[in-house]
Amino acid sequence: MLVYQLQALTLTERTTDAETLSTNSSWFYSTNMRYGALAVIVLLLIIMLFKNNNNQKKSGKLSKDLKRIREERNQLRHEIENLRNELKESNSLRAEDKFEIDKLKEEMSLALSKQAEEEVAGNTVIWDKPEAPQKIQETFYSRYADLADGFSASELLTREGNDTIFEITILSANKASFKVSANPAAQKYALSNADYFLEPTCHYDTLPSGNIINESPGLLTLSGGKWEIKEQARISFR
Repeated sequence: MLVYQLQALTLTERTTDAETLSTNSSWFYSTNMRYGALAVIVLLLIIMLFKNNNNQKKSGKLSKDLKRIREERNQLRHEIENLRNELKESNSLRAEDKFEIDKLKEEMSLALSKQAEEEVAGNTVIWDKPEAPQKIQETFYSRYADLADGFSASELLTREGNDTIFEITILSANKASFKVSANPAAQKYALSNADYFLEPTCHYDTLPSGNIINESPGLLTLSGGKWEIKEQARISFR
C-alpha cells in the first residue's frame, strides 16, 4: 500500500514538474519572440538611418556639384561676353585701319596723278592751234531743173532767194535729195508756171494752187556735171 502511495506521489510530482517546465518553455519562447521582433525593428531603423545618411551625403554632394556647375556656367558666360566685346573692338579697329589705308591710297594716287600731269605739261611742246576746218556746203539751191531731167552742178546756188524754187541736200559724194522751198515767194514763183517748173521734177495729183506741201523728197545722182533726177519729189497743195 505504501509502495502504491509512493508511486502515486512520484507520478504527481513528475506531472507537476512537466507542467512547470512547459509553462517556463512557453514564457521563454514568447520572450524570445518579443526580443527578436524588437531586434529586427532596431536593425531596420539602423538600416534606414544609414541609407538616409548616405542619401543626405549624396544630396549634399549633388548640391555642391550643381553650385559648381552654375559658377562655371556664369564664368563661361562672362568669358564669352568678354570675347564678344574684344571681337567688336577688333572689328572697329579693322574698319578704322581700312579707312585710313584707303585714304592714304587715294592721297598717293592723287599725288602721283598730279606729278604725272606736271611732268607731261613740262615735256609738252605747245604748237599753234590749227584753224577749224571749214564745213563743207551740204545744202544748195536752184531756180529750176535747167537740164529738164536734172540740175547742172555748176548752176547750183549757195544762198536762198525768192526765185530759188528747189532746195538740194547733198547726202554723199554722188547722191542728193531735193524738195520745193518753203519760201512763200519762191512757191508763188513756181505756181506762176507750174507746168514748166514743177511738172518735170515733182509728182502731184491735184491742180497746183495754194501752198505747196512736201510729202517726200526726190532723189538725185551725180553723173558727170549733172544731178540727174532718179525719183521725183512728191508734193500736194493746200
